[in-house]
Amino acid sequence: MRIIFLGTSAAVPTVDRSLSSIAVDMGREYILIDAGEGVQKQIMLTGLGFGKLSRIIITHLHGDHYFGIFPLLQTMSILRRSSPLDIIAPAGFSSIYKALKEITPTLTSYEVRITEVNGENEFRLLNCTLKMFPVCHGNTPTYGISIKEDDKPGRFDPEKSDKLGVPVELRGVLQKGIPIKLPDGKVIRPEDVMGPPRKGAKVVFSSDTRPCDSLLKEAENADVLIHEATYDDDKKDRAEKTGHSTISEAIEVGIASKARKIVLTHFSARYKKEDLEKMETKIREKYENVIFARDLMVIDL
Repeated sequence: MRIIFLGTSAAVPTVDRSLSSIAVDMGREYILIDAGEGVQKQIMLTGLGFGKLSRIIITHLHGDHYFGIFPLLQTMSILRRSSPLDIIAPAGFSSIYKALKEITPTLTSYEVRITEVNGENEFRLLNCTLKMFPVCHGNTPTYGISIKEDDKPGRFDPEKSDKLGVPVELRGVLQKGIPIKLPDGKVIRPEDVMGPPRKGAKVVFSSDTRPCDSLLKEAENADVLIHEATYDDDKKDRAEKTGHSTISEAIEVGIASKARKIVLTHFSARYKKEDLEKMETKIREKYENVIFARDLMVIDL
């Protein structure tokens, strides 16, 4: 799984940062979490292409998180997409889509399947489980997202395999979790030649939020917590008023949840690139596991 930050700015883009969007690449397909304005150009810059995009998840209906979805849909239509696209969004998105589709019938030439959420929901994505859970962003229904990979098979032990007389051509069968029978009738089970299962990665996205219990719970022991940090600490009053978090508040959530890596994003446009670089340098002197996200930054898991 790869996490690609397509946009890391809050509310207004800057010359260095596009609006909110994150791609989660699972190999055969990828999903988008939010789609700020200009997201299709950011996708082009990553080389992901549009064919593998299977789902778009909208965390809440504030423009900087979803206004880019409509140009993206039309771009894929112009490029003659034929496969269906799933959109999961808070209640109300479907009526917005239908209204725009009436005004612009050419918006999509392929099937768009919309699922509206109202409260906690879970969805399957290839070898992952995606969970949407409510967070605290004022009066706007907003959802954080947890993505948990299925546990992976243990590592194959070639020495054990050789000692048991497993033919090379049957190793792959055992690695898929399927027992085999040798010519002498002996049955070899996967656990005979495989190590213990490896825990799948867990990534949690805060969306726009104040620090809250639901996020703290879902982020527990996450491999990566991606937390909004709209304001520096001197703007805490502003953060409280607007339903956002400060840099220190985001870090505190990560520490309390025992997340292995804390990635901050969704920075106010008031902060220039050099401002954020200075903040990050100072913070990493104390917290080595904290990273400030940048547009097109990639995290491999």
